[in-house]
Amino acid sequence: MTSQSRSLMAQILRWHAIAVLITAIAVAGSVYLFLDTTAARIQHQTLHVHAQALRQALSHDGTGRLRLTQDNTSAAVFAPSAGFSFRILDQRGTVLFQSASKMVLPTADIPLEDEESFFRRQSRRTFYAGTSSPAQVGNERVWIAVLQNLTHPDYILDDLLAQFLLYGMAIVAPLLLLLLAIDVLIIRRAVLPLRRASASLETAEGVPLDLRLHDERLPAEVRPLALAVNALLERLTSSYRMQRDFIADAAHELRTPIAVARLRVEAVDDAALRARLCSDLDALGRIVEQVLELAELETVALDTAASVDLVQIATDGVASIAPLAFRSDKSIALSPGADSVMVAGHAAWIAKALGCLLENAVKHSGTSSRIDVSVGTDGTLAVCDDGPGIREQDHAAIFHRFWKRDRSAGSSGLGLAIVAQVAEAHATQVTLTSHPGHTRFAIAFRLRPVS
Repeated sequence: MTSQSRSLMAQILRWHAIAVLITAIAVAGSVYLFLDTTAARIQHQTLHVHAQALRQALSHDGTGRLRLTQDNTSAAVFAPSAGFSFRILDQRGTVLFQSASKMVLPTADIPLEDEESFFRRQSRRTFYAGTSSPAQVGNERVWIAVLQNLTHPDYILDDLLAQFLLYGMAIVAPLLLLLLAIDVLIIRRAVLPLRRASASLETAEGVPLDLRLHDERLPAEVRPLALAVNALLERLTSSYRMQRDFIADAAHELRTPIAVARLRVEAVDDAALRARLCSDLDALGRIVEQVLELAELETVALDTAASVDLVQIATDGVASIAPLAFRSDKSIALSPGADSVMVAGHAAWIAKALGCLLENAVKHSGTSSRIDVSVGTDGTLAVCDDGPGIREQDHAAIFHRFWKRDRSAGSSGLGLAIVAQVAEAHATQVTLTSHPGHTRFAIAFRLRPVS
């Protein structure tokens, strides 16, 4: 798996979080724009009402001069503390009337247009909203400018808007976080079939030949991938079985020619040549037998539930290998932890695995070495020797088929592969510890209660 690979859940949650954040910003911006537009419309309406009230208060006196009757206007316009101020200008921009509270906005900044105009201005410390309305009083045209101080304490609309956004976000933010938490649960539940499918493919050593993905709860988007994986497993299984059957058939067919050759070798007059040929044919026959044993281990499901006495198997194994060990100038001993250690397993195949370990120890432990076979009360069968040891970098490869550190040696490289296969069939594994002067192979079998 590369460093660029990422969790599907993490990607979904990340993009969803980004989408939620963008949505929250868009909603907040839209709400703010809506409220700001609404506030501006209310401001405009308020200022328009005040301007109309001022227009109604304008009239001519007996001398033809304009006058402003305060009784006919809104009191808020004239109240110094109300936050409103006004000016009434003529066509030349001359101030005809103005409120008691001085308007900070310069006269030159007030638009004098043919239609009513709404504007906003900002001074160093204050925000203003204003309106400029043309009015015809008799034959005279004037402009009524009304300004409102938006920072005045009496003006609460901006405060309401700010508070609404503040508390609105305080409510929305936890809801968005809750939504993300719910999304985590939903996604976990959605990908649960994928996790189960992945777990079904995770095995300690390899993929069983009959393994397929058959979870009906897989999402429809993933089913094509599951079908493709099943098709690939089917092709691999077919290819593997063809190869395995070919090897088994070839090994089986070699038995007869080897037996015939063995009989013909007996007719050779040269004793030395006859002995060498017999040795080579015996080695070849041993390889054929080991190939057939491996094929049988992979083809036949072993019954590993029977009660097996490890001490008895170890005793028989040591007795059968002892002559070869003595001829090779080696000593061998058995150390049982009890008179009988019962485990669950297949007696014949455990005996074959022990035989392979003993042959391996006899061949590779060196001259005058000692071989110890022990049976622990915990169900552990171990073979130790005081030979040169096995290099640490070879520990993983030593159980592979046909692996030999020394290619010139006479071994087939199948013995330890059979041991590993037998251990796997018993739902356990071979443990190897080795250093110069000590090598130990051990298999821990499941104890069987004594009835």
